[in-house]
Amino acid sequence: MTTSLLIRAFQQLSAKERSAFVEFVRCPLFNRRPEVLRLSEHLAANIGKTAQMTLAAERLFEAAFPDEIYDNSRLRLAMSYALEALRQYLGLIEWQSDKAECQQTIVRALRNRGMDKLFNKALDKAATHGERRNVRDAQHHFHQYQLHQEKLEHKARRERSVNLNLQPLPDELTTFYVSEMLRHACSALMHQAVAGQTYHMQLLSAILGVVEQGPMLETPAVAVYYHAYRMLQSPEEELPFEQLKHLLAQHEGRFGQEEMRGLYLMAINGCIRRMNAGKKLYIREAFDVYRAALERNFLTENGFLSSFTFKNIIRIGAALGEHDWTEQFIEQQRSALHPHERDNTYRYNRAFLYFQKADYAQAMPLLQQVDLEDPLNNLHARRMLVRSYYELGEQDALESLLQSFGTFLNRQKNLGYHQALNLNFVRFMLRLIKLVPNDEVAKVSLWKELAAEKQVAEREWLMEKLGL
Repeated sequence: MTTSLLIRAFQQLSAKERSAFVEFVRCPLFNRRPEVLRLSEHLAANIGKTAQMTLAAERLFEAAFPDEIYDNSRLRLAMSYALEALRQYLGLIEWQSDKAECQQTIVRALRNRGMDKLFNKALDKAATHGERRNVRDAQHHFHQYQLHQEKLEHKARRERSVNLNLQPLPDELTTFYVSEMLRHACSALMHQAVAGQTYHMQLLSAILGVVEQGPMLETPAVAVYYHAYRMLQSPEEELPFEQLKHLLAQHEGRFGQEEMRGLYLMAINGCIRRMNAGKKLYIREAFDVYRAALERNFLTENGFLSSFTFKNIIRIGAALGEHDWTEQFIEQQRSALHPHERDNTYRYNRAFLYFQKADYAQAMPLLQQVDLEDPLNNLHARRMLVRSYYELGEQDALESLLQSFGTFLNRQKNLGYHQALNLNFVRFMLRLIKLVPNDEVAKVSLWKELAAEKQVAEREWLMEKLGL
């Protein structure tokens, strides 16, 4: 039974959430089936234990229907009811986590029931809450639109001749729509650059035209995504990046942490595009944006720093020669990595920094311990180890490593053109280490072959080692 949807869902709950769910199904408002409560209590008590027999079908039935003869159909029905209760519980806590959404729902419920005094109080409370919150993201404007709509619906039913102020409705809804469209346009540009997928976004040209008229750029939710879009759309221009960077500092309290993370990553993406276009000064800009985001804790997701972000920060720090800062970052942020990938990610990147500092003796033992799931990082780690052996003059170990590297590459079926790049690297490395000293003719011949072969990893380094 360990593969059932109910048990898999339970396994993803924290201990606190499992206990809270038991209390949820104990309430008759949400559950009137005693077997569902008993089953939930059993799962909450046993889901984290190593002994899987407690999750066998017979044990689950015994927990749900004590002293009764096993009936698989009854068990499955009880599990189905429990799963539905769990869905309702998750929906409820998600709804409760959004205070603005909660208040909006309460306002609507009171209006529908004609509870005018309670409605007015709830409406005032929701409006006050919205104004007191510093956040001014797109969702804020959508909630303001909903509240204005509730207020107008309430007035229109009771005061048919009253002059209704309809202007806030299109204003707030337009702000929400424009901000969200620009945000999705930014995502489309970034995805297009990576995957080559093109998107057709109706009304985007009209939206850009309206925004550029001026007044909407005073709204943080619109301004940040407008300048982010222009930054991603025109990597040759510098002004949109500068404007976005200024807005991120100015309005960082106007958006939630998750959204700020996305905005900072967009700014970094803009830096990388400019770096790839040959503008080396954006290496420093990317470094500064990463540091600003780190200081504000905008780079973590679900409490963890991704290995991808960890690696990128180290690469940029090393490229700038910021070795002391980068070393400190590696040690301080090691614990921020997900436990599943922490040790390998740490060793790989620590070895990379040693390697960049030409400290091959320190890099080598770390690289020997690395076992990376990402195929490209795996290949890079192997090449660093090869180069470390070469620089330290470990001839026998190097030959053995190159043989095993070649065997590994020939067995891989999903590396694409990286397979050829690395196989050529191994081939040229074997020829390099077998060159007869002072055989200038052989060196020149190998150099010419390297110059002609474009598909070879570490090509510039190999040519450099020929000393020509």
